Amino acid sequence: MADETPRLGLGTFEQGDEWDHTDTVEAVDEHAIVRGPIADRPDMGEYNDELYHATDQHVTWRWDSETEDWVYFGGKGTAEEPVPGTSYFAEIQIEHGRTKETPVWNVEAHGIGGDGETDVGEEVHELLGTAADAGGGIVFFPPGRYLFERTPLIGDETIVCGAGPSTVFEGVRPDGEEGRALISNRGYNEPDYDGASNWGIRDIRIDSPESNGIMPAHAKNVELSNIYGDRIYYHHIDIVSSKNVVVDGYWATRGGEGHSDAPFQFDNQTEDSDSNAIWDGETAFLSENDGTPTRNSRLQRFEIDVENGPDYGVEIHRDGNESLTIRNGTISGCQDAAIRADGGIQIGDVLVSHVSCYENARGISFGQQEDGRDELKLDAITIRTSDDELADGTGIYASGFERVQLTSVSIEGAFTNTFYFDDIDDLQLQSCASTGAVHQAYRFRKNVCATVTGASAIDCGTVAIYAGEGSSVAYGGVRFENVGTEVEADGEIREWEYS
Repeated sequence: MADETPRLGLGTFEQGDEWDHTDTVEAVDEHAIVRGPIADRPDMGEYNDELYHATDQHVTWRWDSETEDWVYFGGKGTAEEPVPGTSYFAEIQIEHGRTKETPVWNVEAHGIGGDGETDVGEEVHELLGTAADAGGGIVFFPPGRYLFERTPLIGDETIVCGAGPSTVFEGVRPDGEEGRALISNRGYNEPDYDGASNWGIRDIRIDSPESNGIMPAHAKNVELSNIYGDRIYYHHIDIVSSKNVVVDGYWATRGGEGHSDAPFQFDNQTEDSDSNAIWDGETAFLSENDGTPTRNSRLQRFEIDVENGPDYGVEIHRDGNESLTIRNGTISGCQDAAIRADGGIQIGDVLVSHVSCYENARGISFGQQEDGRDELKLDAITIRTSDDELADGTGIYASGFERVQLTSVSIEGAFTNTFYFDDIDDLQLQSCASTGAVHQAYRFRKNVCATVTGASAIDCGTVAIYAGEGSSVAYGGVRFENVGTEVEADGEIREWEYS
């Protein structure tokens, strides 16, 4: 039997509640929701609490007879018409493919095959344009190998969807044009974040030795999920001057074969850059070079286990990138550092959490900058290299930040120094462990104000804690075992006053 309990405002009367008979209650059928475009919503509702769902705006409105106006009831709105006070941009939401109204284009039905021999880039580009012009939807690629002789461009509200590793994308490039993007988005050459928004790519494999990979450029609200990376010229994923980009599920077996070889890169386009270009089959066109930073973007649920020995696993490239998160993943096989920010660049608000770095020459490097960096947090990090010939330099190096916080960080291996810092106003190390340093376990080289609690230094060749020029260190609960010298200071050491 249907529930015939009347509604009072937006609440419901349930058994056991007291009923105030003085209230005027109007029964409303909760299922009677009128649907249509926002332009067709009537000026006035027929009764209090009437609901109208704007299908093109993704917002449900409620008629309030007291104010004689439509008021917000539910939904997040679209990128063009977000609802004030809601969190449309707080998390990336790509809703196409989850509703009955979503159109789906199967590329095979449009004569596009994945035989691994026929160039289909132009046809794919045209089909993606058709999808975007129709309001978006899913463009599905069945299992096969699809050759893109040009860079197809994805538009607003469009998802490119494959069948997992059996759907392979390869960018065919002529001599001298290697490294142009495999796939990108409309508006790559627009300023700021005015390129395509609310688009995504999921469940595909990249095996493309002549091209760069997926390149969101001047885009916003992008989701890349379940991306499998094999051969590539530069990077499987290269986020360029974009914001609100989520990469969730990324597995790389190789790094790049070109001179820039990190499998994954956070990037932005500046005036001095001649890379980050799309290829239309005849000409290369660069992304807009206004220096727009990559902002509020993250890499999560990933494994970079590379067999061809690239320099880095994840690289933060060029000035100005901010609010970046790298979490829940592993990186191994890099000949320089697992995660690296270019020296001399300004970055801010970086979080690396629950990441393991195995068998890399170095661990995490944010060095060679005196100031201009905001905040760095490293949490639940394991760095381990058992090969003494491979381990080199530092386990973690950071400099130029206002605040740095390390929590539950363990570094093991024959690194020159395990923890190394310069020019940091406020450095907090909690529950950190150094094992096997060739020289210094905790090196605060210059101008570092540090607090170290609950840490350990084991099998350290020369000095467990070293404080250099302009540095002050407060430490407590530190365990030293088989170290050359426990503490050495060329500058001031501030003794630990309480525990």
